[in-house]
Amino acid sequence: MEKKSRSVTAEGVAIQQTMHQILDAAPKIVDDPISPRLIDTAGETYKSVAAYFESAGRSVRSPFRAVFIMRTRYTEDCLAESLALGVRQYVILGAVLDTFAYRQPGWASAIQVFEVDHPASQEWKRECLQAAKVKIPANLTFAPIDLEITSLRDGLSAADFDFRAPSFFSLLGVTQYLTAEAIESIFGFVQSLPGGSEIVFEIIVPDDLMPAEEASVFRDAASMSAERGEPWLTRLRPIELISKLTERGFSRVTHLSPQAANDRYFRERRDDLAAWSAAQMMRAIV
Repeated sequence: MEKKSRSVTAEGVAIQQTMHQILDAAPKIVDDPISPRLIDTAGETYKSVAAYFESAGRSVRSPFRAVFIMRTRYTEDCLAESLALGVRQYVILGAVLDTFAYRQPGWASAIQVFEVDHPASQEWKRECLQAAKVKIPANLTFAPIDLEITSLRDGLSAADFDFRAPSFFSLLGVTQYLTAEAIESIFGFVQSLPGGSEIVFEIIVPDDLMPAEEASVFRDAASMSAERGEPWLTRLRPIELISKLTERGFSRVTHLSPQAANDRYFRERRDDLAAWSAAQMMRAIV
């Protein structure tokens, strides 16, 4: 990524979060007053995304938006639970326009938050925050790391990360862009940390594990991403992943199935939000 380059993918995620605040019924799955401040809802990018999903119809636009809302909510629910295990550091891998640190609940003041991203993406985000007059919280550390040059361990060390403390990692909307080897490296790093550390991450499953309509939507998403120079490299199967992570020595591995996600977050909603099969959540505790 060249200096000052704009992350269209990152902006697309923030647009989905913004649409949730504007279009979906209360109560919100995620209350996020920050994303709408980072997005120009009168701009061409927002309008084009809105037009695309309007043409796709209700059966696509709301469930697709739910992918982003659910993964955020589930991650933050797991983070809250992790405090009981002694976790005091939260590392957001591929943070881009993630807004947790800027709308954090009171309990999060006990946690040091690290936003890890490519230096160019992080510089762009900081410009967005400054333009929106969003305050940087005292418990946030920006960790600009180009993983093609610097290891995650070295990059976090430079950011004063405490390797002796149980830590929580999130990896959302990222695994499909990584090689299998890079994903394994992240798992290995988390596993090297003290007991109680964990990682919550999203996977995109192969086409045969999702209905035809979802497969078509995600093929389009992968194609558009490839055209932007960000090809999808890896899709993962939950059952195989549970086995691998267990064999690696993680003490607890949890798969949030689409049915479980619907039961937990979308039951009796007054809108069309619902979990899809395409993007699924996993949790692995050291």
